[in-house]
Amino acid sequence: MIEPDLLDYFDYEGDLITVKWFDIHEKSKIPADIKWEQIYVIGNYDNKVPIVMYDDKNDNLPGGHVELGESLEEAMRREIKEELNMDVISWVPIGYQRLSRPNDTEVAYQFRVYAKLNKIGIFTKDIGGSVIGHKLVELDKVNDHIKYGNVGNRIISKVKQYFI
Repeated sequence: MIEPDLLDYFDYEGDLITVKWFDIHEKSKIPADIKWEQIYVIGNYDNKVPIVMYDDKNDNLPGGHVELGESLEEAMRREIKEELNMDVISWVPIGYQRLSRPNDTEVAYQFRVYAKLNKIGIFTKDIGGSVIGHKLVELDKVNDHIKYGNVGNRIISKVKQYFI
């Protein structure tokens, strides 16, 4: 069994969730045997990071569920179009997290990528969900918005090289 690069915890609905974070540096190293549930993107648009906003939830990175039959890349590109009305120019993997409730119940795998983005047009509506808009923030302020804790800090440190 592979040891995580980071181990963290957070409270969710009264349960202590265990987060095992694994760095991934190359697309060829993305595990093929994992059922990916979600993918989220640290985007770079004009050297700022788009953060999506909701009516009833905290701000987050753009992204969401990987639909049946979709690859990670297909899900990422779809979510970026739906939530930001942007295209992905290029992308690299950052890593993934394995989330589990106590006693390893309800395990979920979420992937994270860095992507260079290009605006298609003005955002009008998230056809696939509940995003009401987005804002652009400096990379060093991202974790203030998304509140990913130690995992957020690790993600930010891994993508700093892509921001001028």
